[in-house]
Amino acid sequence: MPRPASDKRERLTAAAIELARSAGFEAATIARIAQEAQVPSGSVYYYFKTKEDVAAAVGAGIAARLAAVRAEHPDGPREALSAFLRSYLGDAAATVSYGTLLSTASAVGGADAHREALAWIQERFEGLGFPAAAARARALHLLAGVEGGGALAHALGDAEPLEREVAHLERWVANAGT
Repeated sequence: MPRPASDKRERLTAAAIELARSAGFEAATIARIAQEAQVPSGSVYYYFKTKEDVAAAVGAGIAARLAAVRAEHPDGPREALSAFLRSYLGDAAATVSYGTLLSTASAVGGADAHREALAWIQERFEGLGFPAAAARARALHLLAGVEGGGALAHALGDAEPLEREVAHLERWVANAGT
């Protein structure tokens, strides 16, 4: 049964993200995106006229995925931060193989995903009572720590650095402001 045309852009974006993450952005060719999304190659050009359009879609798609993960955790700020950190563990196998989603966004110039994650994390620390500057510093520390753990896990081909960093940061968050 054919898929509805309305989800074609989403499928193309998802395919481009997966190709960029698993094989590098250079591998996200029009032909491979079309094949991965199971659409005719000509359809890709309707949505993505240039490689820059593909890069923008990858960056925006990753930002949207991460925003959805953050939105799933509407609890208090401490619980939301812990859930955000645990989401990295849920993606640990892919991180070991390909790097984090944010590292993929970075590879295509998607700094918006980082900015949005930092702003969200900062808001959670502000919700714990930290002034804006201190909340910003803590947000930078948390994101640098978990992304660094992900980068090391990828480099070593072992999830242990990510697992240890998430555990450490969860303890740090649990004690923040107490």
